Amino acid sequence: MRNSADRILTTHTGSLPRPPAVTQLFLSLSRREPVDDAAQKREVEAATRHVVARQREVGIDVANDGEQSRESFITYVQHRLSGYGGESNRPVPRDIITFPTFVQAKAPDFSKPSVTLMRAPKAVGEVRHVRLGPLNDECDLFDRVAAEGAPFAERFLTAASPGIVCAAMMNEHYASDDDYVVAVADALRPEYQRIVERGYVLQIDAPDLAMERHTSYADRSLEDFQAYVRRNIAAINRAIEGLPADRIRLHACWATTKRPTTSTWTSTIFCRCYTEQMLARWSSPSLTRVMPTSSAPSSATLCRMAGCSWPG
Repeated sequence: MRNSADRILTTHTGSLPRPPAVTQLFLSLSRREPVDDAAQKREVEAATRHVVARQREVGIDVANDGEQSRESFITYVQHRLSGYGGESNRPVPRDIITFPTFVQAKAPDFSKPSVTLMRAPKAVGEVRHVRLGPLNDECDLFDRVAAEGAPFAERFLTAASPGIVCAAMMNEHYASDDDYVVAVADALRPEYQRIVERGYVLQIDAPDLAMERHTSYADRSLEDFQAYVRRNIAAINRAIEGLPADRIRLHACWATTKRPTTSTWTSTIFCRCYTEQMLARWSSPSLTRVMPTSSAPSSATLCRMAGCSWPG
């Protein structure tokens, strides 16, 4: 992974806006409606070419394909893994419940066409990896489009974490959620491996490590949430075992939107747990070795990075 040695390298979190034509195609795809394959490929390629060119124009150093080939950063896995169908019934995030009048005021924005993550498919059978074709197509397209201009310092591709897949695409098949997250980790491993094999930095998107504190764990104890985070970090480590740590980066957020939010409270809870995990595992052969041991920050530094004041 390239470091900012001579200058500050710029990047972004991965998902870039999709044009309306692509959004409509993926909306149909997410509903399992018939989609014109030729039209989808044409629109996705045009959208990818646009976002790659714009990243180059604005000075992005570490670029990606903007996830233009995916319906969302989570539910794309239903087309690559077995076992999904029906609809999940996701808990409503606490900030929506806390500020209902703001949600009402923003209703026109929320009603715009988009792939819903509140009613994502659920696990109704054994979850296994069944096809690498879609990922290979993504890589081929990104390689081809990126070669049309000046090279980037580095390129990355995103992949959903086991924990966020299990949070959004709920379990109705496995005996326990612990069994489910292990199955998803094993199913996602081929995707992680292929991204690294193709020469990209693997970005694992894991908003579950913070977001679920104000979603599925909003009414549960801090200790329960800490156990949940530890379990999901273990699932990531299982899925990336043997992969080079310097080719992996983690994106964790608490999924705030334009509405008022309790993100400071969320980040404090997140830091108490995640900081302990980061510091405890920094020298182990796992995800937390993305930074050199000598660069491991203090708990106070990690918390300041996340915007909270713990420890005081």
